[in-house]
Amino acid sequence: MLPALTRRAMVAALASASALSAPVVASPHLRGDDTERLPDHADLWARMPLPFTPAEAWHLLSPATQAEIGAAVIGMALAEYVAGDGREDEDQFHDEELRGAAIDTQHDLLNAITPRLWALLPDLYGPDGDHPAWALDSGMAARLPTA
Repeated sequence: MLPALTRRAMVAALASASALSAPVVASPHLRGDDTERLPDHADLWARMPLPFTPAEAWHLLSPATQAEIGAAVIGMALAEYVAGDGREDEDQFHDEELRGAAIDTQHDLLNAITPRLWALLPDLYGPDGDHPAWALDSGMAARLPTA
C-alpha cells in the first residue's frame, strides 16, 4: 500500500494534468452541435473492404492525437478563409503577405497530415511504399514494384 503522502501527491498530479487537458469552455458566440453535419461518404467506404471505417479510425487515435488533427483541420479551414481564394477582391483580406502566409500554412498542413495519418493507421493506409492489405487481398490494387 502506498503511503498517504504519495497517494495525495498522485491525486494532486492527476488533478493538475486534468486541468491542463480540460476542454476549452465554448464562448457564447460559438455555434453548438445544431449546425449541418459533414457528409460521412458511407457509400464510398462501403465499396471497400476496409478494416474499419474512417469514424472508427478516429476513435482508435488517442485524445491528444485527435486534438492535434482536429486543430490542423480547423487551421486549414481558417487559412483557406484568410487566403480568400475564389472570393472577389473586395471580400479578401487586404494584407497580401498575410494571405500568402495563409496559403503556405494551408498547404503545409495538408501536406503534413497525410503522412501523419499513414504512420498512425497503417492497417488503413498500408505500409510505407505499398498498398494496404485490404486493397491487395481484395484485388483492388496490385503490389507495388520494389526498387
